[in-house]
Amino acid sequence: MSENEPSVGISRRTVTKAMAWAMPAVAVAATVPFAAASVCNDYNPENPCPISLAGVGCKLPGNSQSLYKGYAFRLTVSNPTGSPITINITSATLDGANLGGVEVVNLADGSIKTNPFTVPAHTTYVAALLTVNAPNSSNGALSITYTVNGGAPQVANATVPSAPPIQGSSCTAFNSTEKAYIAAA
Repeated sequence: MSENEPSVGISRRTVTKAMAWAMPAVAVAATVPFAAASVCNDYNPENPCPISLAGVGCKLPGNSQSLYKGYAFRLTVSNPTGSPITINITSATLDGANLGGVEVVNLADGSIKTNPFTVPAHTTYVAALLTVNAPNSSNGALSITYTVNGGAPQVANATVPSAPPIQGSSCTAFNSTEKAYIAAA
């Protein structure tokens, strides 16, 4: 081929340059976990948040239960992945006031999950988030901050319009069986 003849196709130099530029991008993309690029979203069934709050709850009785000045809030715990995940709830606040320590009660079987807790693969269950030592008995904005497998903090928020006492019929957030599980915690 002479210099005056037009070349046909792509030169070896062009292919080599393209490979040199593409290789680092492929190497970087391969090291980033799939879920790291997307924030959980309760409206996205492909990547739901592990904790979603129902916005309902009840006050626990003062000194008549081990959870002094506590609350029980309804939530859903989900793990759509193929591996177990560990959730660590790092804070729970109501209108900015710290609600103290927490534990989770699976409302299907009454099992108690201390914090942090593991959620098996492909599992979703309704639970009660139990808190202790609330500074007052108020309603308002509930905020839960948590991590999954030690990752970046995630936040679940809900407005709790009322939190009636768990005893009696005014607390409709939980049925009688669920209330018994909560009382046993």
